Amino acid sequence: MTETLDIDFCRAQFPPLTETDPGVYFDNAGGAYVPHHVIDAMTDFMRDSQTQPEWPFPRAQRGHARIERAKTGIADLFNIGTDEMVVGPSTTLNAYVLSHALRGGYLTEGDAIVVTNQDHEANSGCWRRLAETGIEVREWRIDPVSGDLDTAALTPLLADGKVKLVSFPHVSNVVGSVNDVKAITEIAHAAGAMVVVDGVAAVAHTLPDLKDMGVDFYMFSFYKLFGPHLAMLYARRDHLPLIKNQNHFFHEQNGIAKLNPGGTNYESAASIGGVLDYFDAVYDHHFDSGANAPRIRALKIFGLFKKQEEALSRHFLTWLDAHPEIRLIGRREFDPARRAATFSLSIPDKNPMDLAEALGDQEIGVGYGHFYGYRCVEALGIDPEVGVLRISMVHYSTTAEIDRLTAALEKLL
Repeated sequence: MTETLDIDFCRAQFPPLTETDPGVYFDNAGGAYVPHHVIDAMTDFMRDSQTQPEWPFPRAQRGHARIERAKTGIADLFNIGTDEMVVGPSTTLNAYVLSHALRGGYLTEGDAIVVTNQDHEANSGCWRRLAETGIEVREWRIDPVSGDLDTAALTPLLADGKVKLVSFPHVSNVVGSVNDVKAITEIAHAAGAMVVVDGVAAVAHTLPDLKDMGVDFYMFSFYKLFGPHLAMLYARRDHLPLIKNQNHFFHEQNGIAKLNPGGTNYESAASIGGVLDYFDAVYDHHFDSGANAPRIRALKIFGLFKKQEEALSRHFLTWLDAHPEIRLIGRREFDPARRAATFSLSIPDKNPMDLAEALGDQEIGVGYGHFYGYRCVEALGIDPEVGVLRISMVHYSTTAEIDRLTAALEKLL
């Protein structure tokens, strides 16, 4: 048993990080690396089970078992039922399907919804387009300096009782702030509204208990959780009767299938099981055996992940403190309960694209632009076409990599 994450062990599980010179990867908010367990799980499925998994012959049954094992494990991680989750192609598409599924049934002309300008467009644009159907759209706006959402600004938007849905992010992929999902959900529910939460930028850093949070809908992408390019949509079981069928007509009474037109990419869905295998490997390396449920095991390793990310954030923010000319978007703190290790920077007289390209020439990978948070960047007084420089870390990142980044930035500045 240990209180410290073995970084070398974790990095050894990720093929890109085992190269002689892996460079530095700080675009984890865009998509984390995948461990070999995910690659192996996808390869095994395609070699052994590349069939429709519904049929009773052995190869199909093996494929079915791989997919169900992945779904069951993921459901346990987030404390939900497998009959409450859709594994779809992307969070953007899952959100659009959900918006159509609620329109004309739960949401009708004259109702109001609340969206934010802190969101990734995936959890904003689909809801805003409902204005075309006679639904009023109200915007919960960020503070233009801090980039944060203030719950005091939400309450007046709900006062007249017309709002039936509030959409907001768990973590902003630009600002990096962690929103208090449970508190916001309680405010929305007290006003008679449901909530839909974008957790894409959160799940690499925290493991939310969706039942405890009380959310109605929650979405994230597996490729931010060290997995394949698929996404999960959680819909509370008791809300399924409110959902209009978006699948084939004969799925009308098939519960969560109503939100999954076209079905699932089987080999990718099976490879999600590799994420569970990675978590198990990290758990077994650090702790004595005994905890069997995936969530119990994962919570322990996420505790180690958070300590590592806190150390990384502290190290990077210490460097930033010496550079007051650099504008850090979001909270200047290293508490992982309040800020993810995602840092967006705006530097006077420096174009983020030029900086990213210069860093790329040194094998340092960072992103630039608005990151589909166009409205957020604009509200912060930054030209979205120029955007910000974003540095995003996860548990396998190291302080040595931060030093390599900051040394390069020192020269560029």
